Amino acid sequence: MKLNNLLKTAAFAAATALSLPQAAAAWTPEEPIVLRIGFGAGGETDTMGRVLAATIERQTGWDVVVENRPGGGGVAMLSALVNEAPDGLVLGMAVNIPPLMALSQRPDSVPFTLDSFDYIGTVTVAETALIAGGDATFSSIGELVEFARTEGSAKIAWDAPDAKAILQKIGQQEGVNFRMVKAESGAEMNKLLLGGQVDAAFGTGAHLPFIEEGQMKTIASLSDKRLSSAPDVPTLIESGHDFFIAPYFYIAAPGSLPSDVKTALADAMDKAVADEAVQTVVQNAVSAPAVNLGPEGTRQMMQDSLGPIGALFAQ
Repeated sequence: MKLNNLLKTAAFAAATALSLPQAAAAWTPEEPIVLRIGFGAGGETDTMGRVLAATIERQTGWDVVVENRPGGGGVAMLSALVNEAPDGLVLGMAVNIPPLMALSQRPDSVPFTLDSFDYIGTVTVAETALIAGGDATFSSIGELVEFARTEGSAKIAWDAPDAKAILQKIGQQEGVNFRMVKAESGAEMNKLLLGGQVDAAFGTGAHLPFIEEGQMKTIASLSDKRLSSAPDVPTLIESGHDFFIAPYFYIAAPGSLPSDVKTALADAMDKAVADEAVQTVVQNAVSAPAVNLGPEGTRQMMQDSLGPIGALFAQ
């Protein structure tokens, strides 16, 4: 090819490149991002939130500052978050059930709706088991119902209102008396069950060592799927009771984020949740794998969960 042809080709290529739209640079925060956790320090939500923040820092070079804003199971934090600027610099970590309870039971008393937020993604969904002593005469929810019918009642330890409500609903449907015994933690429920003070209890991870030792057994999954720790045990839905608990730990931002900000945050979160450090901490915290539904999946999860939560707590 002659020199003048080469020059013409180069000039045409340069002109074409200049005429094409240039790819926009990915959004980068110019200030530290604040991640507000709707629970106190030291709990499972705080533990997972802090490792998520540290992993995002390591992977992106951003500064992420963690603040604890406990109150109302995350409702207080979300009530303040909704008033922040939608610039991506303030995020919140919550568990879906408390705000869904508030929205279904007292919507006029909370300053937000599901559409008040942009959803960045989820960290995990905790698995909830209904458990009994290893030597209990029942091994399923149906057999627990018959035990309560025969004995006149069955005592159930609980530490979360959604789990309590499910067993109360089942008791009402079946015409049996489930006597609900309040506990303050999974550890206390284990103590009550092992001491024979209750007939059954709920477990979200603290019970697993006792399962492995044969001191306890799982009799039902309260999640919408079978448990990873007990894949052979049916869900309540499979057993004929249309109830489930799916406590998703999620990240939200004030609504109306610019699209580039939302994309950058979602990408950073997705990469962090897939990181081995986050996977390990999540598994240790809630005995369930890390899972990210992404922005649209998280929004859909919240919308799909509102009705069932409302029905669960309806009188």
